[in-house]
Amino acid sequence: MASSSSSSSSYSSPPCASCKFLRLRCLSGCIFAAYFPAEEPTKFVNVHKIFGVSNVSKLLNEIPPHQREDTVKSLAYEAEARLKDPVYGSCFEGPFIAGRIAGTPLFGG
Repeated sequence: MASSSSSSSSYSSPPCASCKFLRLRCLSGCIFAAYFPAEEPTKFVNVHKIFGVSNVSKLLNEIPPHQREDTVKSLAYEAEARLKDPVYGSCFEGPFIAGRIAGTPLFGG
């Protein structure tokens, strides 16, 4: 009994989207827990499909903690764009956004 209560303290509750999707126990030191909450499973699934868990884990471990949240937001944005447009991803959105901001027609049209 004592071992089960000590092991239960090493889990966060609820499990993050990563651990839930991969059917793993979410430990208190899970690198994904802060950035992929259980309430946003699609965010993790998209990042997983495009970049892979191992690559994202390595990336998050290599960058400073204060930059991780912005990195995950960028990865999630790029993953969603790649799923919508596998060839151009988010690269093709730049001219459209710039045109909307400037209020001018795109491509000199």
